[in-house]
Amino acid sequence: MFGSGSKLAPCHAAVVLTCVAFTVSMCSAFQLPSKALLLRGFSKPGLSSSYCTQRPALTTLPFRKSRLFMSEDGTRPPPEDSSFIDIDNMLPRFLPPLDSHDEHEPTPNASVIPLFPLGSTVYTLETEHTLNIFEPRYRAMYNDILFSGSRRFAVCCVDDEQRFSQVASVFYLKDLQEVSEQTGDQIKFICEHEVIGRINITKVLNPKAWEDRSTYLKVEFQDVEDEDEDQEQIRSAEEAVTESYQSLVDLQHELDENVKFTKESMNNFNISQDGGLWATISMWQIFQQQRLLSRQQEMQAEFQEKLLAYLMKSKDGLENGLPEVVDISELPEELQAEVRGLQARMNEDLAPLQTRDAMDLQILMETRRHSQRLLLLRAMV
Repeated sequence: MFGSGSKLAPCHAAVVLTCVAFTVSMCSAFQLPSKALLLRGFSKPGLSSSYCTQRPALTTLPFRKSRLFMSEDGTRPPPEDSSFIDIDNMLPRFLPPLDSHDEHEPTPNASVIPLFPLGSTVYTLETEHTLNIFEPRYRAMYNDILFSGSRRFAVCCVDDEQRFSQVASVFYLKDLQEVSEQTGDQIKFICEHEVIGRINITKVLNPKAWEDRSTYLKVEFQDVEDEDEDQEQIRSAEEAVTESYQSLVDLQHELDENVKFTKESMNNFNISQDGGLWATISMWQIFQQQRLLSRQQEMQAEFQEKLLAYLMKSKDGLENGLPEVVDISELPEELQAEVRGLQARMNEDLAPLQTRDAMDLQILMETRRHSQRLLLLRAMV
């Protein structure tokens, strides 16, 4: 559904993304595996290029989900309470594929906003992101949002079929640095943003621009706002999620998981409607990424031993210690062949998991009820 490495959306040439700027307290909620050696030229399904030089502990919990709602055969029968949601069978909403011949005039009185498709990543509310802008059409977009004073644009996901997610994040430009001179005009702007809202895309006005890259896309939209709810229903959902999270943390430590939440993270666990839930969702997104990296390390373990043996036998390995970065093209053909096989296995095994994680987050972004979002998060746990 979402792009996971086999196809790259055209927008990928437009920006260089840095990591989401989460708070220190959120990052300290995890216990992570060891640092890694970089293996240049080793492409993986949308994940970090780090390469572990130590064999990590094997993950005991089922990788896709925790074991909280799993039977011994690995299936996920719902708990006895009827509030459980089977998120694995839910799909996010996408617009139909763009038709470059289907140009539209703006509807009278309709709201219009620039659209910046950014691949398969889901940008959740109340997170901050840095974009390095160098493609001409997006240089123009930033000039336009600065001139108009709006400082806003929408960011949507793109799936393998080049379809746009119907619900998009709204980026607000907090700071912009002109760096053309320092970078030889390779990068025009370094921009800091905050995700401040969600929109429902109703029409792409100039779909041809996605194909010819002549300018940036513009879309008509409606704001996505949460609906009013019964507070008792919210309280019940918050209790259910808190209980599930506590059970997950306890089980992770009982099984000594390689990537796990710290026990202290329970003290700061906040899923309130006034902002706490989105911070927790961001924390879960980091956890998803770390689980994928951990699984990569497990899959790489056998090759790690062969690579370390080769490096230790080489002159550089003996005299100067292990290098921080290894170029695949400099390895013997036998090892290069193993790397290619490992890449293929990772794309087959990990890409679908990464895709499902992204779909879950997009479904959370689409949801208009706080209690429903809580139950979806509980299903993810």
